[in-house]
Parts: sequence; structure tokens; C-alpha cells
Amino acid sequence: MTKDCERIEERLGAWLDGELAPTESAEVRLHLESCGACAAEKVRLERLDAALKRALESKAADAAFAPFWAGVRERIARERSWSERVFGWTRGGFAIPRLAWAVPALAIVVLAVALSFPQIFSRWGQGNQASVESIDGHGFNVALLREAKTKTTVIWLFENQEAEDENPVEPAASEQAF
Repeated sequence: MTKDCERIEERLGAWLDGELAPTESAEVRLHLESCGACAAEKVRLERLDAALKRALESKAADAAFAPFWAGVRERIARERSWSERVFGWTRGGFAIPRLAWAVPALAIVVLAVALSFPQIFSRWGQGNQASVESIDGHGFNVALLREAKTKTTVIWLFENQEAEDENPVEPAASEQAF
């Protein structure tokens, strides 16, 4: 079986049902005229379709559709109470696909409240914040760590290892401050 035959067999059912685009339908028809194996598969599918149709038509005659349609008409004609209408509206409005609007709306509301009342949210941010500042001066670096909650400040004095080439003058060993 060639790749063309596999591709045609995949589309054969849709072709028999008239579901293919005109260009695809013409391609299938041309292939069936030249390929005996695919034409045999078409005949097999047509027989299967005819057998199913006969079976369904024979069973459909036995089915009682009158009570079914009567029930459909009754449900259409029946007036729903206000509570049923509200429940139906809320159930439809809060279905999962329809809740996609809620996420951005909630984000906008939270941002609006946070921007309107910064004093409320400023307390939350005062937990354990710390800031680090770095100051470079004459070949020596100073780093300050400030922590707001305990009001602690730590000062580091260090030489910049990356800038050794920039500052060729190094302090003498006897001039160490530590």
C-alpha cells in the first residue's frame, strides 16, 4: 500500500458522505479510477453503509417518537418560574468558560484598592525588608546593608578585586585598617 493509498483511505469515508472540498473530492475520485485496491475499499464501505442504513430504518419504525416530541413541545411551552430563570441565568453566567472575565476583573479591583489605600498595604510590605547600597571611593568599596524591621545597619569595607588593574597603587601591609 502506497502513501497515496493510505491518504485516500483516510478520506474515503468523508468523500462518500460528501464532506470533502471540491479539490479533495476530485483527487479522491481520480485515485479511485486508477487504483483497484482503493476502489475495492470504497465498495466495501458502501456495502457497510447500506447495511447500517437498513438496520437503522427497520429499528426506527419500531421506535415511539410521539411521546418524545410531546415532551419536547411541553417543555418549550411551559412557563418557568422566576427562581428557575435566575438559576438558569446564574448557571450559564458562571460556567467555567465564561468565568474568564473574572480573573482580569479581580486583578483590576485589587490594584484599584491598593492604589486608593496605600496606607493599608504599606504595613504588609514592612515585614523584613533590607536594602544594600554600594559606594566606591578611591579604590576601596563600602557596602551598607540596612534592615528596616530591626533597624540594623552593617557596613562592609572591601577592596574591589575586579578593579585591581585600574588602581595599581596598593596600600602597604602595615596600613591595614582591620
